[in-house]
Parts: sequence; structure tokens; C-alpha cells
Amino acid sequence: MTLSNSSAHHLPASSALISSLDLPTLSFFLATAVFVVLFSRVRRSRDTIPILNPKKKFELTAHRVKKLFLTNGNAMVDSWFNANPHKPARLHADFGEVTILPPNLTNEIRNDERFNFSKWTLNAFHGHTPGFEGFREGGHDSRILQNVIIKDITKSLNQITEPLAEETALAVSDVLPSDKEWHTIPIRSTIAHIVARVSSRVFLGTEICRNKRWLEITLRYTVDAFMAAGNLRLWPAPLRPLVHWFMPSCQKLRSEVAEAKEIITPVLEDRRLKKKQAQQGQVKYEAPDDAIEWVERAANGESYDPVSIQLILSVAAIHTTSDLVTQVMIRLAQNPEILEPLRNEIQTTLKQDGWRKTSLYNMKLLDSVIKESQRIKPIGNVVMRRVASEDVTLSDGTRVSKDSTIAVTSRRLWDKTIYAEPDKWDGYRFYNMRSDPDKQASAQLVATSDKFLAWGHGKHACPGRFFASNEVKIILIHLLMNYDWELPEGASTAIHNVGLAMTMDPALELRIKEREVPIEI
Repeated sequence: MTLSNSSAHHLPASSALISSLDLPTLSFFLATAVFVVLFSRVRRSRDTIPILNPKKKFELTAHRVKKLFLTNGNAMVDSWFNANPHKPARLHADFGEVTILPPNLTNEIRNDERFNFSKWTLNAFHGHTPGFEGFREGGHDSRILQNVIIKDITKSLNQITEPLAEETALAVSDVLPSDKEWHTIPIRSTIAHIVARVSSRVFLGTEICRNKRWLEITLRYTVDAFMAAGNLRLWPAPLRPLVHWFMPSCQKLRSEVAEAKEIITPVLEDRRLKKKQAQQGQVKYEAPDDAIEWVERAANGESYDPVSIQLILSVAAIHTTSDLVTQVMIRLAQNPEILEPLRNEIQTTLKQDGWRKTSLYNMKLLDSVIKESQRIKPIGNVVMRRVASEDVTLSDGTRVSKDSTIAVTSRRLWDKTIYAEPDKWDGYRFYNMRSDPDKQASAQLVATSDKFLAWGHGKHACPGRFFASNEVKIILIHLLMNYDWELPEGASTAIHNVGLAMTMDPALELRIKEREVPIEI
């Protein structure tokens, strides 16, 4: 049915107004109305989740609330979940707004394809910005890197255990004092040097792992990348593609990438040439068994950035592994009564089985000591950061809009209903737990669960945790069997919070010396 021209004279005033508008104008008003309705619905659904550091009325930028997040982020999260253990909350973080989910939702999201880790990495660490390319390669959607970590590094753990032990012995003797007198060392940076070298043995082989210039670059880049990323996050996202060119921290990062390229590119080109000559029968050549070759094989002719891959491997290894080794050393200094049982376990196991992956598995007390140290102080107060690829409604009614960020609180690590005396470090906690058949698997260092999220959980759990676990154990074995250490009088081991990260004073020192009678390993 259609309206005649005369019918228009009898329409209500509003209808008459609409009929007087041309089509483009009418379309604009309709689109605006639809946007306002949809936006208000999204805002209403999100506003049901309280924000812990809200903007003030008429506050145009998030600069103030981001600063508040950096100084009080962990405290705000702890306070909220202490009072509301099963309800989510929002934060204005330095990387944008994030919804922190309670731990009871962990298993619901752990394998949900609608939540993407790679996109969070790209956003938070500016993966498309020059200098940060490694964070693009480091996303879990990077097929090449994932193949190398899962198919090569993890599956080669037995073959690389002895080379790791060999490199650790050399690195420790080069970095630490070689006499029986007490020396004071900055613990975090000293351990980072050892970790950088030991990791590079697997990533780059003996050609580069002892190259002092390379080691210095990777150590600087690991620190500078996090600093530059944090500095850039303080700028509004639309301005970042421009301002990074003028920021000294980002300029420094690009310079370090260029230096790394000068070292890695000639090695890679030389290997490719030798392989080509070998295929033509001109020379005999057997390529080293390291990550350079594993990446080449995984790429299978596909273009990739070898420098970025090596830098992100180094960042991941140095940042997490050095922190964990440092935590264990501090806890052992505070609990020296456990040193003798640890050393006895190490000596007995190595004497029986030598340097094998299974030997490290059988050191159950060492495994427990490391896991307990990680429980007390993980890298951060939240884990499982993801970006939603579509609108999602969770089982408790929580609505997560497309392109928004979520994370899960790590608070179950300190939950007294799960762990007795959770604030107390107990090196035997997981050792004893392994005697229970129902808890034997979950008590192991590399295990993840909704009750232990230090490695994350689900499909995006840290894929390099098996390598990291072995590396941490090997380094600690060499330290335990050859050195004594203690905290200087009055040293503070208080945990500092920066945003959602948990750190200790980077200048914290240890007193260390060679043991009077080192134990042969």
C-alpha cells in the first residue's frame, strides 16, 4: 500500500518533517540515531563492570589515570578481589582499558578462540612500530616461531641438556668471582648475563653465544624494549606512529636492532652459502643444530626476519628466566636449611644418570623449590591477557566487547583455601604434593592449571616453559654446587609493584663466594 500525495498533508508533524528531508540527510540522521543507541547499549553493558581508576568528569585524556595505574595498579586489583572474589573489574592501564576477570572464569576462556593473545602483544608492545618488530614475530600467531619453540626446542631438550650444562659452567666461571673470598654482586644483572649466554648457545650456537657485543645488545634490548614500550603507551594511540620517531627511548631501540642485524646477517648469509655449495658438491658442510637452522627449516622458503626472531627469543628468555633464578637464589639465602638436601639430591641424581632431561625431572626437591619461588612472586599480578575478536558474553553475564582487552587475576597463587600458609615460602610444598597421585602432575614446575597461573593456562600458556624450566635448573645446579651466597645485612627483598608487574629492587645485591670444597658434577 502506498500513500497518495494528498495523504501527506494529514501526517503528524514529525512525519512531515521526515518527508521533507532529502535522502542523504535522512540517512545521516538515521545512522547517527542507530550509533547512539548501539553505543549507549555497549556503554551500559560495560559500565556494569566497575572501573577502579575512573576518569574525572570532563577529563579528556587518560594521562592521570594511567599514572595512577602504574603506581597503584596491583593494590587496586588486590583490594577489589579481596572484597569481590567472583566479580570482574576494569582498569585504565598504560596499554589501554582492561577487564580483569576473576579466577573462576579461567577455564572458560583458556582455549576460547575468540580471545587472541597475538593481538594483545601487538597492541601493548607496538609490534608494527620500527624497533619493536620482534614483538610482532613473538605473537602466538607466528607459525615459524611457534614451530621452532614447540617442535624443535621442546623436543630437543634431551639433546641440548648437556650443551646447556657446558655453557653454564663456562658462563658462571666467566661472570662470577673465582676465589674463596666474599664478593658483593648486583644479583639481577649478573644472572641476566649468565642467562643471556646460556640461552644464546641454543638460539645461535657457539659462533655468537660468546660474542660480547651480541650479549650486550640482547641485555640492553631486553631492558630498553620494555622501557620504550611503556613510554610510548603514555601517548594517545593515534599519535604513536608519529611520536616514536622523536622519542630517545625508541631511537635507542632502533639502533640496537641495527646492531643486532650487523652481527646475525653475516652468519646467516655464510651458512646459506655453505649449504648451497654443499648441495652442489663443492664443499662438505654440516649446519649447526641451533635455532638459526630450526627457523630456516620452519620457514621453508617463506620470508621472515631472522633478527627480530632472535631478539624476541632473547627477550623472552632473559626477562623471565633471570627473574626466576634471582627469586630462587633470594629464597635460598633466606632459607639456608634446605641447601644441604638440595645439594644431596643433585649430586645423587647426576652421579646416577648424568646430564639428561630425565635427570632434571628426577630432581623433585629442586623442582619444588623453583615452583614455590615462582608462586610467591610471579612476573605479574594478572595473566592470560587477550583481545576479543568479537563480542562475547561469558557464563556469569560478563560482556566483553570486540577489540577490548581481558586478563585474569593470579590471586589463586596466594589463596589460603588452596595453599596452606600461602604467604610463607615452603620449599617442600610441591615436593610433598607430588606424593599425592591426584596432585602429582599439577605439582610439577611446568604444569599449568586454574590454581597455578604463573605460566598462563590453556592454548596460550607459555610454550617455552619446558626449555625455561630446564635452563633454570641447570643454572641453579652449577650455582648450588660451586658457590655459597647470602643477603647483605639490611638488604630489602620487598616486592615492588609497577602497574600489574611484580618486581624487586633491580639494584639488590648478594654476597657470594666459591665454596671451600666445590661438589663435582
